Amino acid sequence: MIVDLIRAWRAARLQTDLLDDAAFHKLGINRTDGRCLDALSEGPMTATALATACGVTVNALTTVVDRLAERGLIERIRDTVDRRRVVIRLTELADHVSNQLYGPVVAWSINNFNRYTTKELEILERFLTEGREFQKQHMEYIRELDLSWEPGNPDLDATPAP
Repeated sequence: MIVDLIRAWRAARLQTDLLDDAAFHKLGINRTDGRCLDALSEGPMTATALATACGVTVNALTTVVDRLAERGLIERIRDTVDRRRVVIRLTELADHVSNQLYGPVVAWSINNFNRYTTKELEILERFLTEGREFQKQHMEYIRELDLSWEPGNPDLDATPAP
């Protein structure tokens, strides 16, 4: 059952990537631009926070923000608390196109989640949250990994393939 669950999760992730690619293509943006829009759906962020969330440098983010601002999807605004600070947020247009592209997904999700008990939803939420945290840690592992191109490492080859 665990192997089947891992396969289903990987297949779902792949399908999500394909769905996002189709949406990004429709918007005329690339994956990095799309990741930034997705991160901003959590709320306004500083450039540093957005760069971290999207896995790019602040310098690279400037180009992304300029591109998305030109399309009218994001805007830079002064922080209402600290007027020296600038934050980036989604525009009304971004919400409008997002609702067209992803509104059916949200509606389906709400409908589907209503079939589960609160306890089952708590388990799903915990699994996703713990998985996200693990993936953040694993990303650092991958960045630091001295990748071997020689087959036959017993430590790595012992891991069952899903």
